[in-house]
Amino acid sequence: MDLENELRQAMAEHVTEMSAPRTLASEAKRRHHRTVRRRASFAVGAAGVIAAVAMIPAYQSIHSQTVGADGPGGKKQDQHATGTQSVVPSPTIGDRSGSPSNGPKGSRSPAKPKHSPGSQGPDLGIAKSLLGYLPQGLIPSKPCGTAQAGSKETTTCRWNGPGGWVEVRLIHASGLKTPADLKLAPPLAKHDTVHGHPALRSDGGPALPSQVMWIERKGLGVWVEVSPSLGSSLTHVADGVNVT
Repeated sequence: MDLENELRQAMAEHVTEMSAPRTLASEAKRRHHRTVRRRASFAVGAAGVIAAVAMIPAYQSIHSQTVGADGPGGKKQDQHATGTQSVVPSPTIGDRSGSPSNGPKGSRSPAKPKHSPGSQGPDLGIAKSLLGYLPQGLIPSKPCGTAQAGSKETTTCRWNGPGGWVEVRLIHASGLKTPADLKLAPPLAKHDTVHGHPALRSDGGPALPSQVMWIERKGLGVWVEVSPSLGSSLTHVADGVNVT
């Protein structure tokens, strides 16, 4: 027991000679704050790394869809786009050209262009062959013209000269059966006969032209008019009309 007491006394005397420095408390606080800041920085850095790792799959998925170059999605898109392209053949100029075809034997030559309603005919052939009798000095003033009004088609030919003029109209319509169906006869027209067909005739006089009209065959009517100076030639002109 004496030894134990002596040890305690010796230790107490040794401790009483020692004292803590004044800066111990502030140093302890500084170290504590430093430890807290390090732990916070580490936590923030770890969270950033986790977020970056989580975004890598999403970035790769978006990148493979938007850039169709070498990735699997890009190759499929390129192949699909290439497969849906259609090749439109360019038109052959020779098929629509008005010049004769120089193609191989057996190829079709371009068809003769058709004239639209109201356009002038290609030549004076119709005017020259239409009348078998024409008063002296008259010549075709212009190519015959064709006009369309619904299902009704009218071809008009005219001859002019110093002595007067002659005009002939050929009317094609499915409902033509009698001369009155032409609706071109004047109120005081009288009955006549042309080519053995019933006709309506009007003798104009010194100041009015004379005209005659008839149905040559079903669906085809003929109307002939001459200037006042050629009224006496109306019958000869009408009898010479050739539409067969």
